[in-house]
Amino acid sequence: MDYQINYIGKKIKQNGKVLTGKTVEHPKGDLVCSLLNVKLTDRHCLPEELFYWIGEYLSTDHIEARNNIASWADLFGQRSIQSEISLDMSCNFIYFIRSSIMEFIQEEVSSQRISAMTLIKLTRELDSLFQLVTSTITELYIDRFSLTKFALDESAEDLSITLKELADLKNALNEAAIFAITDSNDEISYVNEKFCEISKYTKAELLGQKHNLLNSGFHPDIFFREIWQTIQEGRVWKGEIYNRAKDGTCYWVDTTIVPFINANGETYQHISIQYDITEQKKTEEILRKAEKLSLVGELAAGIAHEIRNPLTTIKGFVQLLRKSHEETKLLYADTILEEIDRINFIVSEFMVFARPHANYYTECNVCDILHSVINLLEAEAALKDVILMREIPQKSSMIRGEKNQLKQVFLNIIKNGIEALPHGGHIKIHVHDYQSELVISIQDNGIGMSKDQIKKLGEPFYTTKPYGNGLGLMVSYKIIQNHHGNISVKSEKNQGTLFQLSFPLIDSRSS
Repeated sequence: MDYQINYIGKKIKQNGKVLTGKTVEHPKGDLVCSLLNVKLTDRHCLPEELFYWIGEYLSTDHIEARNNIASWADLFGQRSIQSEISLDMSCNFIYFIRSSIMEFIQEEVSSQRISAMTLIKLTRELDSLFQLVTSTITELYIDRFSLTKFALDESAEDLSITLKELADLKNALNEAAIFAITDSNDEISYVNEKFCEISKYTKAELLGQKHNLLNSGFHPDIFFREIWQTIQEGRVWKGEIYNRAKDGTCYWVDTTIVPFINANGETYQHISIQYDITEQKKTEEILRKAEKLSLVGELAAGIAHEIRNPLTTIKGFVQLLRKSHEETKLLYADTILEEIDRINFIVSEFMVFARPHANYYTECNVCDILHSVINLLEAEAALKDVILMREIPQKSSMIRGEKNQLKQVFLNIIKNGIEALPHGGHIKIHVHDYQSELVISIQDNGIGMSKDQIKKLGEPFYTTKPYGNGLGLMVSYKIIQNHHGNISVKSEKNQGTLFQLSFPLIDSRSS
């Protein structure tokens, strides 16, 4: 996970008690703690535990931490129900916790300790976690309501909750959710005030009507047929619906529909519990646009990096043309034309992001590609007192791939090796078959890298060079992945670096 997110996660864990104190500054937050008999002086009180697990998840990205958050929500929901705390009050308390975290993160952004892009990522991660918490708590309340209804239908003697508790559950649903009851003919028999507020219809206008009164035309007919079929089969339906209000405005609702079944196994009515997520949807759209803009920036930097390499080669050969004899000019001209073709290919690859197209892989002789790359770089290497040593077999080593993309990978890695030898040295390029794979080793005796540097290789904008941008290796890693290959890096400071690439041989690939 991003190191800035890791940093925020650790800070949240360290400041759990402080954040808990801010949460209970809200009057309703203090009331919930009081009803749950939570003592803030305890070593690990209930709210502080949630801050701890959220911090743990952000700093480690472990699924165990996310599971612990779900377990915490289950415990909190059960204790809230036992303490007769309304669903509305429980959800508000969770919202206060989220607000405390967001205010804390905003302070970090204002102090420029984390970037705006990290804020966007954190918001997305936290929204996912708090959606997990609130949905877990809500489902507990729904289950409690369903158990209550089942008990009432079974027998008055087996009634397991009091009328007061039932009234509280109804009040909780009315206060916290957009709530409606629909009969077996799919006609609305009850709506609460929140339903009227969001739909802009009065109760009189809604009662006796079907829900297609709110149809926005966004969903296809099959979408609603599947909902109806699920309800008729006695199963709960969950999803998001885009509705149209009476005044023509549209809104999104996160919806849970719970059917009620009679003794004959038939659905005689169902309830819908909805939450307005229109603002959340708008935020998601803003985040998507921000991510697209960020991607455009990365691609622009990447294309500039990839084009700079062949332009440098062309410039060098043009300078050599001025001084060369007639017999060498033709060789230099061929190389220049080849590099111009490579620029054209790179620009074409850039268009993938504007207009998707399929890659066409053919049989590629990796040994021939490596010889071509080494011939291309030998002049640059000689100028820097670097010797390129080949241990490439004469036989053909065929894989399925795209020749120019593979050439791009080898160029990037070998050029990085040359730049890692400021005082000269050697780079050994070795090729061999291992079982059903072709293995290419590129090893230099240069300045090497630390373990932390190795871990960050392939990340956008991470580089060990003063004038690099890290995008060359990022592109290379993606190309290797698309070719079903693998890459590993071994390095030590002042001991050199070994890049090892492997690709499935063509005779081992399924047709």
